[in-house]
Parts: sequence; C-alpha cells; structure tokens
Amino acid sequence: MLKNNYYTFFIVILFVFGCQNSKKVQKYYENQIGDTPFDKTKDKPNFKFCDSTKVLHKRAYIRYSGGEKALEEALIKKYIFQPNYKTFSGYFIIRFAVNCNNETGRFRMEILDTNFMETNCPKDLQNHILSIAKSLKNWHHPFYKGKDYDGYRFINIKMKNGKIVKS
Repeated sequence: MLKNNYYTFFIVILFVFGCQNSKKVQKYYENQIGDTPFDKTKDKPNFKFCDSTKVLHKRAYIRYSGGEKALEEALIKKYIFQPNYKTFSGYFIIRFAVNCNNETGRFRMEILDTNFMETNCPKDLQNHILSIAKSLKNWHHPFYKGKDYDGYRFINIKMKNGKIVKS
C-alpha cells in the first residue's frame, strides 16, 4: 500500500511539472508567432494596419504578383554580389506585414547558418538583403472569406558562398 502511494505521488509530481513546462513552451511560441509590435527604431511611422484587431497570420493569403517564382526573380535581379559576401552561407528569414492597402512594414530579420543556428554575416550584406525585401512593392494583402485583411508574411532566402540559391 505504501509503495502505491509513492507511485501516485511520483505521477502527480510529473504531471504538475509537465504542465508547467508546457506553459513555458506555449508562451515562447506565442512570442515568436504573434504580432510584431511597432518599434520606432526600426519601423516607418507611417505604416499602419487598417484594422489591427484582425491581422491574419496565414502566409498563404498574402500573394506576390506573378507568384513565388516572380518573387524569387525580383530578389535575384536586385541582388548585387560583393566579394566579401563569399564568407556567408546560410539563410535570411524576413518577416513583415502587409496591410489592406498593399503597403509593407514592420520588417524583422533572422540570420541563420546552414545548421539553422543564429549567426552573423557581413553587415553590408545584411543591410542589402533587408533593403531589397523592403523595396518589393508587388504584394497583395490577404483577402479571406470575402473580406480584406492585414497580414504577416515570411520570405526565406537561402545563400551559399554569398550567392542566392534558387529554390
């Protein structure tokens, strides 16, 4: 009987700590996927959501004129290779918002190495990639169930030896 009480106590402890850990994971997930708050040091003050209470987080609803192939071609066309970029192989993950007027803003970028770990790259390469992403103007805001929305989108750019790798 005493042995069963120990097992019951052990199971209850595991359950309690397991629930606490899942709350931590959920909080982290929400911070990574949720809205991107305005940051006066990074964002244009004139970019506004049409309705900030109804922002879609579904990438599939934001389109680029001509599709993904046209987006890739626009990125490559605007990219200017520099010899010091050769040192970088990895990924640029750029998240941004598109409002119901097809304007973009709130750009955030992560730089990952080939093992998907955060890393650095030449600062001028980082600035160049971000300026290219900000210059793209052929976005179409989300239109879902007959209504216009604001939304978030990701662009993933793979690079090898400083050159953009086509998908």
